[in-house]
Amino acid sequence: MRSILALMRVAWLTALSYRLGTLISVVGLLASIVPIYFISDAVQDVAQASIRLEGGQYFGFVVMGIAATYVLMAAVAAIPSALAGSIGSGTFESLLVTRTSVPWLLAGMAAYPLAQSMVRATLLLLGATLLGVGLEWSALPLAAVVLALMIVAYASLGLVAGALVLVFRTAGPLVTAVVAGSGLLGGVYYSTAVIPGWLQSLSDLVPLTYALRAIRRLLLGAAAWSDVVGDVSRLAGLTALTLLLGTLAFALALRHARNAGTLSQY
Repeated sequence: MRSILALMRVAWLTALSYRLGTLISVVGLLASIVPIYFISDAVQDVAQASIRLEGGQYFGFVVMGIAATYVLMAAVAAIPSALAGSIGSGTFESLLVTRTSVPWLLAGMAAYPLAQSMVRATLLLLGATLLGVGLEWSALPLAAVVLALMIVAYASLGLVAGALVLVFRTAGPLVTAVVAGSGLLGGVYYSTAVIPGWLQSLSDLVPLTYALRAIRRLLLGAAAWSDVVGDVSRLAGLTALTLLLGTLAFALALRHARNAGTLSQY
């Protein structure tokens, strides 16, 4: 835990050197809610039927989807981005010879981007509540469990991208494909119920599909845990599968890089 906090502190001190950029980012984030509000009001009648179990209010529905996307993007991109930066600066090999184990080292590298995305998502949701979105705050602990499963699922895919960085020095289009595919099939802007039938099978393979549906039903639809346990179970299964895949891919890539002596080569 101390290693994670130390790596987060380094990232935080770096971010402090760009205070104006951070301030502009926060202001822009809050300002972006306003056009979403008016657009949501325009399509409310069209979308209401398909999202009735997820609160029925399209503004809250889409804001929740965008907030989840912020976290998803950070979960997928944090590890490959941090690895590329540390390999390029020549610090990754040095970090590996410290007493910190590889899992804790990777967690520390990903911690700050994830924390930053959580802050952005929270600000977005707080701004939405000021514009009339009602949240079931009592369901927040259950929603946090679902969110944690989603983060692990996408961070595991980030491990696969990190493995590509170790071997090829680039993750290629993997991160972009995961984010774009999840946004298209996971129900960020529309209910997965309206996705054409031939895409439904692909939607069922996307962790975001189950995470968003469960979180929306809990926080916007006042659903009980028993109402979302099916989605959570499927999400847990996908999380276990991606974690196994990511761990195996990264371990093999790290072994290859060590044997080839390429950890210090950019």
